Amino acid sequence: MILTIKDLVVRRGARTIIDGLSLEVPDGEVVGIVGKNGCGKSTLLMAIAGVLAPTEGRITIGGHDVWGSTRHRNEARRALGYVPEGADPPGFLLGGELWTMVAAARKSPPPTAELVATLGLDELRDTALERMSLGQRRRACIGAAMIGSPHLLVLDEPDNGLDAKHADALVELLRDHTKATNSAIVATHDRGLLERVNARTVEL
Repeated sequence: MILTIKDLVVRRGARTIIDGLSLEVPDGEVVGIVGKNGCGKSTLLMAIAGVLAPTEGRITIGGHDVWGSTRHRNEARRALGYVPEGADPPGFLLGGELWTMVAAARKSPPPTAELVATLGLDELRDTALERMSLGQRRRACIGAAMIGSPHLLVLDEPDNGLDAKHADALVELLRDHTKATNSAIVATHDRGLLERVNARTVEL
């Protein structure tokens, strides 16, 4: 299992957002997280990505505890690519600078020519993120998340703001990603997108 979640509880103040969730994601699978606004989709993905600490429970990526020792946290982080709901890295960065930073952090080459072509990244290379439209920022962040072909993609509303052409490109990228025995967990309101990538759906 690339991802294992056991008895996860996340509270914010007096409110329990996630209560006792357990989930396993094997290699080569896309899992779609669905549910109404406010049900905890983004909270779950932030906990998986190591951004929001759980109150109880355990999350492992490739056997490494996301909230364990420094070594385990680092190994878990190296195994994933994350696009948060807001997709808002520092706005002053150019698209190309974002990809260079991520590639250096992962000790990986920059986006492949295929990824650049599929997402239309060339037109974003010299544009500041703060000057990009929502869909353009999504594409820039998806490109960053996929650098180094991470074992687990964690994507929060990745299709938000994408036009039809690039939504189709996202589908193809997810299909190709899982062919290589990598996996993805995707929070979205678009069940049609999940059907196109043959995702197993989990409703919160």
